[in-house]
Amino acid sequence: MQKLFVFIILLVGCSFSFAQASKDPVKPNNPVQNYADIMMQKNDLQSAAFSFYVKDMSTGTVVADYNGQMSIPSASTMKLVTTATATQYLGRGYRYKTKLMYSGEIDTISGVLNGDLYIIGGGDPTLGSKYYNKAGHARDFLFEWADFIKSFGILGINGRVIADASKYSYNGVPSGWVWGDLGNYYGAGPSGLTIFDNMCRIEFETGANAGDSTRIICTEPFVPGLTISNTVKAANSKKDNAYVYGAPYSLDWFVQGSIPKGRESFIVKASIPDPEYITAIEFNQALAESGIPTKYAPTTFRELSKDTPFKKPELKTIHTHSSPTVASIMNNVNQRSVNLFAEHILCEISYKKSGYGSTHNGALFCMNYWKSKIGGGLFMTDGSGLSRSNAVSAKFLTKLLTYMHKTKSASKFKESLALAGKRGTMSGMCKGTAAAGRVYGKSGTMTRCKSYAGYVDTKTGKKLAYAMIINNHSCSNSQVRKYFEFLMIKMANY
Repeated sequence: MQKLFVFIILLVGCSFSFAQASKDPVKPNNPVQNYADIMMQKNDLQSAAFSFYVKDMSTGTVVADYNGQMSIPSASTMKLVTTATATQYLGRGYRYKTKLMYSGEIDTISGVLNGDLYIIGGGDPTLGSKYYNKAGHARDFLFEWADFIKSFGILGINGRVIADASKYSYNGVPSGWVWGDLGNYYGAGPSGLTIFDNMCRIEFETGANAGDSTRIICTEPFVPGLTISNTVKAANSKKDNAYVYGAPYSLDWFVQGSIPKGRESFIVKASIPDPEYITAIEFNQALAESGIPTKYAPTTFRELSKDTPFKKPELKTIHTHSSPTVASIMNNVNQRSVNLFAEHILCEISYKKSGYGSTHNGALFCMNYWKSKIGGGLFMTDGSGLSRSNAVSAKFLTKLLTYMHKTKSASKFKESLALAGKRGTMSGMCKGTAAAGRVYGKSGTMTRCKSYAGYVDTKTGKKLAYAMIINNHSCSNSQVRKYFEFLMIKMANY
C-alpha cells in the first residue's frame, strides 16, 4: 500500500511538471539566440540585467528572446519612443513658430517704437544651433530678425527687449536628471526659447605640467553675473575630463576635474543656465549692431513675473520665424542622439495635447498612447533617456518598431536611424562585416548601461526588428559594444 501511494505521488508530480513545461514558450534555436545565451555566461556579465528581443516582422516569428519582457533603463534608445510618437502625433512636416511682436505704437516720422519688443518663444530648438549653422554663423538669425524690425519701420525702441519662454514653463530640466549631468552641455534642459543649443563654451588656459592649476579666459556666450569656482587641473591626458556643476537659473557654477596640460586654449562645454535671458541679451546686442538702439536693458517674462504675475499688453506681430521640420530635427535626434532636441519634441507633444509644454505631461501621453497601441513595458520620465528612472523592455521597443514598420512613415522613420558602419552613432560599428549597411539602430550609453534598437535587413532577405539593453555589467562599455556587434552580425546573417 505504501509503495502504491509513493507511485501515485510521483505520477502526479510528473504530470504537474509536464503541464507546467507545456505552458512555457519554446525557446528559439538559432545562432542569434544561441550567441545571446553564450554571451550571458561570460564572467563580466554575471551580475548584469539583459533584455533582448528579435522578431521577424513579416512572419511574426520570435527570432530571439532573453528576458525580453524585463523593463530596465535603456539610455538613449528612449528617443525612439519620443520620435515615433512625434511622427504619429505631430507629423513629420510640423514646425515650431517663434514670433517677434511689439506693444505700444510706432512713431511713423521718427521710426521710434514707444513700447517694448517681444520675442515669443515657440519651443524651436534650432535657433543658432550648431546642427543647422556653419561655424561662425550661429548669430545670423538674430541679424535677420533685426532686418525684419527695420523693414517694419522701427529704427529705435523707447523700451526694451522682452523674451518670453513661458510656453514650456520654467522647470529647467526634466525630473530624474542627476546633479552630475545638469551643468554639462548634454544636460541642457528644454526652454520655450532655446538658443545656441543652450550650450556655453568655457575657454581655459592650462599650466605646462600635470597638476598645475588652470585659468578661465572667457565664456561664450557671455552670461552676466555668472561666477565659476574653478578647481580644474592640468593633466597628462588628451581628454576632456572636466565636469561642470550648476542648477538651472543659478549663476553659481563649479567646474572640477582635469584637462590636457600646456594648452593656450581648451574649450569645455556647459549648459546655459537661463536661455530665455541669453536670447534677450543676444537679440538686444544684434539690434544695437544693426543701428537699432533700445532705451532699457533687456529682460524676460520669468523675471517680470517673479513677484506678481506679469500680464502682457496687447501685442502686434512683426514676423513669424519657422523652424526646420520635425522630420529634420528627428534625424538629428536619432542619428546624433541630441538630448535637447528630444526634450523639445516631448514638450511640444505635451503642448499640442494640453496647451502646456511639459516633459512630465509629454511622457504620460507617450506611455498612454503606446499602451493603447501595443501594450505595456514602458516607464518614461523624459524624452532623451538621460533619466535613470526611465525603464523599457526590449520586447516593447521591438513591438514599437514593428508598429512603425507598418505605417506610411515606415521608410522615413527607418532612414532617421543610425546605420552600422555607415552613419550616425553607429558609423564605427561592424565595419567589414555582414552587419555593415544592414543593421539600423538607435544607440544608448550611460554609466553601466548600453543599448541598441532598430531594424535589420538580413542577407537572406528577412526584415527584423530588434532591441538589446544591458545594465550593470562589470566590463567596459566598449567591451559590451563588441559583444553586441557579434549579435548584430548574427542577426544580419540570419
